[in-house]
Amino acid sequence: MCGICGIFNYGRDEPVSRSIVETMAASIRHRGPDDEGFHVQGRVGLGFRRLSIIDLETGNQPIPNEDESRWVVFNGEIYNYRELRRELETAGHRFRTRSDTETIVHGHEEWGDDVTTRLNGIFGLALWDAGEQRLLLARDHLGVKPLYFHDDGRRLLFGSEIKAILQDPSVPRELDHEALAIFLSFGYVPSPRTLLKGIRKVPPGHRLAVDARGARLERYWRTLPDIQEIPEKEAVEEYARRFRRAVERQMMSDVPLGSLLSGGVDSAMVTAVMRELSEQPVMTFSVGFEEEGEWNEVEEAAETARILGTEHHDLRISARHYVDFFAESLWHLEEPVLSQSTFAFYYLSKLAREQVKVVLTGQGADEPLAGYDRYRGEKLAGRLGWLAGSAMSQRIVSALPRSEKLRRAAGSLGERDPLQRFASIHALFQQADFPRMLQAETAARLARIDVTAPIAAWQRDVTHLDGLSQLLYVDTRMSLPDDLLFYGDKLAMANSLEARVPILDYELVEFIESLPPGLKLRGLTAKYVHKLAAERWLPQQIIRRRKKGFATPVDDWFQSSLDGFVRETLLSDQSICRELFDAEFVEGMLREHRERRRDHRRRIFALLSFELWHRRFLQSPVTVT
Repeated sequence: MCGICGIFNYGRDEPVSRSIVETMAASIRHRGPDDEGFHVQGRVGLGFRRLSIIDLETGNQPIPNEDESRWVVFNGEIYNYRELRRELETAGHRFRTRSDTETIVHGHEEWGDDVTTRLNGIFGLALWDAGEQRLLLARDHLGVKPLYFHDDGRRLLFGSEIKAILQDPSVPRELDHEALAIFLSFGYVPSPRTLLKGIRKVPPGHRLAVDARGARLERYWRTLPDIQEIPEKEAVEEYARRFRRAVERQMMSDVPLGSLLSGGVDSAMVTAVMRELSEQPVMTFSVGFEEEGEWNEVEEAAETARILGTEHHDLRISARHYVDFFAESLWHLEEPVLSQSTFAFYYLSKLAREQVKVVLTGQGADEPLAGYDRYRGEKLAGRLGWLAGSAMSQRIVSALPRSEKLRRAAGSLGERDPLQRFASIHALFQQADFPRMLQAETAARLARIDVTAPIAAWQRDVTHLDGLSQLLYVDTRMSLPDDLLFYGDKLAMANSLEARVPILDYELVEFIESLPPGLKLRGLTAKYVHKLAAERWLPQQIIRRRKKGFATPVDDWFQSSLDGFVRETLLSDQSICRELFDAEFVEGMLREHRERRRDHRRRIFALLSFELWHRRFLQSPVTVT
């Protein structure tokens, strides 16, 4: 797990500046504090920061092939590299290291760009072919690892993080208003956009080839769900086998590793399999809050650790931690987010890094396995189609209590079109509300933007499937990589910690997507096959615990100790929110939330996140810290 960056002057006959590549690499030193490496030759420059996990002695990058005609820099892990290496050695390739990275460069010699389809792992990679004068960028199947790029038509810069690209002063820093409309609609920006105009993300399961003809984006992971009827017992057995194999693969490490443990079934299941496979006690880590509340599951995590017999460590944090870290978090995240658990995840990663370099997590089960309430709602929508577009659906929304989630769910029932319904399910602000919440000029500009386009880009693959399967497919490829996994990677790597996600082994996900929806959501039981498989490793008291997610007390803080901080940040004369938003709208939203008349926590958090992001990336120098 590392950080990569580089420059390719594909339309310019001028050499790359080594000093700029070195500065780019220095800006992401936290991703790889152990070592660095560079390959700068002619019109290409590759930079690398290393977090040493596999092949500690000879695995530094960039790594070439035998005749040094190809070079690779790579962030992530290839879990099947030993099998690939044996195949490549049989084909005559000679290896100079024991690292997983070297299989990529030899694999490209053997299979060309299709090497990406052979990799089981998490990765953002850049491969330079000197003979063809061609650069290949690629991101893993589920988008666990990020990869950004800027292409001005003659020159391409790339990096594991945006700040690496921004080290080049020629890269413009300007707000992308189309991305802003999408952010206000969903609370995050799906690939390939970012909020910075001209800086893009390689989407999950895609690769970008760059040569003298320009840059061409191509999707390499094209496997679509082929749903097959299968007996329940057989499905559970096969799921358990594949789950165990995924955990075993991802325990590959030459350094100590641990597990991030919540009170839920997913991380407990991963930890239980780790314990089964490990000769040493498994180290586990959890975070809680000094305040008591239903969102606090530090005690449940401790109980799970006792049951599983792990070496457990935990930490309690407070509102003061939150204020101290919030602005800093946006430096690490580089994009505003909706999730209120980011700061807790940062402190959890910081705690784990005191003991280990690698952790396995339970992230990623909910999207493919229908773990969220919204999937129950989508299933219900199929039975309540008569409500769609009716006056009754609007009356239901108006009559609902403070719960923003219930209002959003009821509102989505009023949409007949699956695309519009999916957008309503995720909605932060409705686009129809833009005229009353934004300044007139901004509202007019954003009203013309089709915010459903990112959903449509994925949904068009699966319109033949039932509504629930469509939504699971879209969320697994859109909200999962660009929201949950996005902040998981950034905040773990801010602490030089590698976070792995065995539930998102792409072969396991392909199997999950082949299962009938009734094996994922049975009645109101979410993650049905997952929980049946969990019985092999966990007692019922863990499996049946009520799902809390990675919950936080931010809502309470917004109504009490943080109210002044929020108001001062969003409504100051210098704030971008005051420039773009109607001040009375923002005032009213804060007042309704403080008085507990409406639940605006998601909206408040999103605006706060956007405001602090804008100050850090568009109003201040983005320099190496």
